Amino acid sequence: MTDMQDLDTRWEKGTNELISRLLEKGIKFSNLKCLEIFGRDGTWHVSIFAKLVKSMEIWEIDEKWKDELQKNFSKSDIKIIDSIKTIKNNLELPKVDILLIDNPMNLYGNENSQENRYCEHFDMIEEIKKFCNKKILVIFNVNRHPFDYNLYPEWRKRREQFYMNTETDNLSIEFLHKFYEQLFEKLGFNIIFNINVTRVFFKKIDMTHYFAYYLELK
Repeated sequence: MTDMQDLDTRWEKGTNELISRLLEKGIKFSNLKCLEIFGRDGTWHVSIFAKLVKSMEIWEIDEKWKDELQKNFSKSDIKIIDSIKTIKNNLELPKVDILLIDNPMNLYGNENSQENRYCEHFDMIEEIKKFCNKKILVIFNVNRHPFDYNLYPEWRKRREQFYMNTETDNLSIEFLHKFYEQLFEKLGFNIIFNINVTRVFFKKIDMTHYFAYYLELK
């Protein structure tokens, strides 16, 4: 098993670096409505984005975080829901300017139900058009170099299926951007710009990245 000291998590630093680069691209956060679909307690990047945007909506599946979210984000709309199931089953979702997808790594959800057993952002990324008026900034986590990967064969299988690649233990940034560019174009978007920022290092190797895509419907 991995020694957690091998991990360099850049939660605040990575988020601020991402925001700085988005500001350089002309993103005016104070005019934008934002939704985070994996809110947890909001102490990670949600608390940073919430101070910048016009409005913040937070979704979280676990009831235990409700009181803390309501306390810390009293001006935000808090919903305790299964985000992915809601997205898949509901065509009338809020229209937002920024969609934050602070997706977990590995598999998660109901271990006894294949239908409700989710992986990273794979189960909902193709549904983002439901949130979009004309333009949308989508920010999500991408793991290009998982650690302890051999311990999770089901995770590997899901990644190989999604990326259509059998070597998902060390995906290049170039491959990933090409993959997501093709995906979003297939979904009917033009890509205004895209950037990535390292969010977590493992043994000094960039492991998890923020990927940000500013998209416009064709």
